[in-house]
Amino acid sequence: MEEEPKKDPNEWALAYGDMITLLMTFFVLIIAMSSPKTDEEIELMKKSTGIGDNLMAAELKDSGIFKKKVKSQTKIMVDAYDLLPPIDELELIKEDLVVFMEDNELFDVIELQKTKEGFTIRIMADILFDTGDISLKLEYLYLLDKIAELLSVIPNNVRIEGHTDDRYTDNNNTGDKLSIARASRVCDYIINEEMLLSSRFGVAGYGRKRPLYPNTNDNNRALNRRVEVIIKEIPQDV
Repeated sequence: MEEEPKKDPNEWALAYGDMITLLMTFFVLIIAMSSPKTDEEIELMKKSTGIGDNLMAAELKDSGIFKKKVKSQTKIMVDAYDLLPPIDELELIKEDLVVFMEDNELFDVIELQKTKEGFTIRIMADILFDTGDISLKLEYLYLLDKIAELLSVIPNNVRIEGHTDDRYTDNNNTGDKLSIARASRVCDYIINEEMLLSSRFGVAGYGRKRPLYPNTNDNNRALNRRVEVIIKEIPQDV
């Protein structure tokens, strides 16, 4: 019977040596891949404060992300610059309305006036209401929409007044009732259009008591029939 060859008792040492050799090779490769930092990189690290974007500046520039980020930040700055500051001067409202009136050819039916009390938007009642009626006409609702939009970006209080001509006698206060009903209708529409605070608004109706011109002809009477939106100036000490 043939004898089995005897195993070398030191055979494990060979396998162990091979493993050590592989480990040494691995660590040599790791060290070789870890190249020293360039002078430029060292200088960048010295300048870095450790906050913000400084630590990632090089990578962002190389990848193109940096340009996108700068572009995004620039857009935010431009958008912020384009936004109107909080309106504390009614002159801005006037300028906006003048452009709006020019675009829509409304100079014949609207008058803008700066007063000690504030700023008045005077609208001929005939474009808003039929004779003797209190229902708003559809043709010029876009005008009230614009006024509501402007009032939504300022905190000023507002008073809306109604006025008639002299065709209504004072026997039954017909003119007073009609004028205050029209002012109330305009007020309700503006509040509802932009969901404004009703506490900012007040209404009044003066009938024929405050004419702009003598009621001596049809043209003057048409001008006296009006609705006025009075935006009150905010006191300087508020």
